[in-house]
Amino acid sequence: MLHTVHYTIPSPRLPEGFRGFRIIHLSDLHGAVFGENNKLLINRIRQAKPHIIVMTGDMADDDHASLTGLTDLAARLVRHWPVYYVPGNHEQALPPARFRGLQKELGNLGVIVLENNWLTVSRRGCFIKLYGLTMAMKYYRDPLRADYVRGICFTAADVREALGEADKGCYKILLTHNPLYYPAYRDWGADLTLSGHIHGGIIRIPGLGGLLSPDLTLFPKYDGGHFAERGKHLIVSRGLGNHFLFRVMNPPEMGVITLARQKEPSS
Repeated sequence: MLHTVHYTIPSPRLPEGFRGFRIIHLSDLHGAVFGENNKLLINRIRQAKPHIIVMTGDMADDDHASLTGLTDLAARLVRHWPVYYVPGNHEQALPPARFRGLQKELGNLGVIVLENNWLTVSRRGCFIKLYGLTMAMKYYRDPLRADYVRGICFTAADVREALGEADKGCYKILLTHNPLYYPAYRDWGADLTLSGHIHGGIIRIPGLGGLLSPDLTLFPKYDGGHFAERGKHLIVSRGLGNHFLFRVMNPPEMGVITLARQKEPSS
């Protein structure tokens, strides 16, 4: 059963023109299909009346059906909405030619691929900036990979190296697959970060949260849902599909994010 999860994200930095701006957040499809030609998923998106759709990685694996499923879904979505995409570790792990081919095909369809770059989104005479961050595979801390490095960390300085200085004069949304390094994204200056990767912890235990992350960490901090720290926000999608183990008390989800204008605190 596909769940639709709603979030309202307030900020005094949000331009007035983006009050009520709605974002559909899709992540970790991993070849899953919701109804014939993803009709159920597309109908859910249509009901939410989004302004944009973002995909935060692992929307496909190395399986041919998974790759064609993503491009077919993307082709259907771009007919109606702007679609933005950042790759996850599974797309990055594809053979280089296949990874480049996937990105090219998505771009040819009209999907905007963000890979360590940014753009502006305009509405009602105002704008915000949308950034896409991709990190090297070693930062996923996967002990089963040859490039595993124990204790490695991705810092705010690494974000600056990839994306440049954060624009302090505008509201910024960061798309990046891995939420593990959220403090770095927050300290770099992202007002709202959208991620996936953790699959909600695979097995959710009431009162404790998600059990396991893909890097085999027990009870990962940023397992799924909304986190607020120092006036900044993170939303971690619990994902649409699955790649390892079976999801327990953890249904696939589509996120609907509404941006809200918050008054500046009185001095």
